[in-house]
Amino acid sequence: MSWKSLTLATVAALAVGAPAIAAQSPSTAPIRFRTHVIAEFPGYAVLVADFNNDGRLDVMANSIGVPGVAWLENPTWERHQIIADTRGIVNQAIADLDGDGIPELAFQSSFAMQGENTEGINCVARSQGNPEMPWKAEPIDRWATSHHVTWADLDGDGAKELVNAALIGHGSRQPTYDQDRASVFWYGQDGWRRGNVATDVPGVIHRVRTVKWDPGNREQILLASFEGITLYRGSGEGASMTFEKEVISNGHVGAAPRLGASDVGVGMSNGSRIVASVEPWHGNEVVVYTKAGGSWQRRVIYDEITSGHEIVVLDLNGDGRADIVANDNSRITENRPNGTPGVHVFFSPEDPATGEWSYVRIESDHAMNSCVGGDMNQDGRPDLICTGAGGMIKWYENLGM
Repeated sequence: MSWKSLTLATVAALAVGAPAIAAQSPSTAPIRFRTHVIAEFPGYAVLVADFNNDGRLDVMANSIGVPGVAWLENPTWERHQIIADTRGIVNQAIADLDGDGIPELAFQSSFAMQGENTEGINCVARSQGNPEMPWKAEPIDRWATSHHVTWADLDGDGAKELVNAALIGHGSRQPTYDQDRASVFWYGQDGWRRGNVATDVPGVIHRVRTVKWDPGNREQILLASFEGITLYRGSGEGASMTFEKEVISNGHVGAAPRLGASDVGVGMSNGSRIVASVEPWHGNEVVVYTKAGGSWQRRVIYDEITSGHEIVVLDLNGDGRADIVANDNSRITENRPNGTPGVHVFFSPEDPATGEWSYVRIESDHAMNSCVGGDMNQDGRPDLICTGAGGMIKWYENLGM
């Protein structure tokens, strides 16, 4: 499918409730959204950044099935192709490494679910001065099933490292994907030499996220995997850096492939950290973790999505409490008539551990793989940008009350 810019659309409808939530209609939810359809595109992941340094957040989405990389310029959504003829792009990450106001791009291409069918090419791309023109992409590593990537300052020296998480080990096979162990690597900007974060993660790693968990200059990383939710802390510097693992939760307990976590996010609620996840892998549960008595308490706030893919944790209504956005990449078909595709939003109560979360489904027409937050129209309110196999990139404008 090619890219095609579209016009305004209207917001989607209500979904059913579940334990620990109070279902709302779009008109009675804590905030209202207006939906803008930016482009027709079957995206796998989406991100926002100011690519042309004009003060506005632009949009970039990638697709495993559509070659190349492009960004869409806010507010006209003009498409600028910066990488051509690169296939199987599964995920991307951005960071302004050189301080010129234009972010550098890391991406993973030639992805496939089996090790023997994928090259797993990891690249770093840079603008050559004009971000609207083709960028120069440098391959830095090849690792079969490379799937998720993030930038993080792991050693606290002010220069970000690149972190690459393979989806599965080379010997894992469907349907359980648990025959081998998956790996997480890091690369320093000086030569992009591969270093190990972990080489023994059982089964599937679906997400790696950068977090600021501890005091100090270092950033840490969180994994969502068959192992659940795990935190990795770096110590040492350069090639001598080593990592310590802390298990936050085992996530959903079950048999492969329905175990662990699919994605994880972190936010603050009334000054205290919360962790949120979708569980198990491509699962049905939206889960909140709060700390009590020195341990993390798991609470399923919703269990009726069909195929939860990723999660976003952010304060949508400005009340000082982190809200949760879970996207569902299921499709309604003859064989699967009860799918729940779209975007599911959960607004935090005063006490996220015990209170009743408010819930509204703001998208029900299109499957969504990925969502991110960002203030797209500079009104001071965080909006949502989502894309998915349903074939759309959409902007859900936060209208407030």
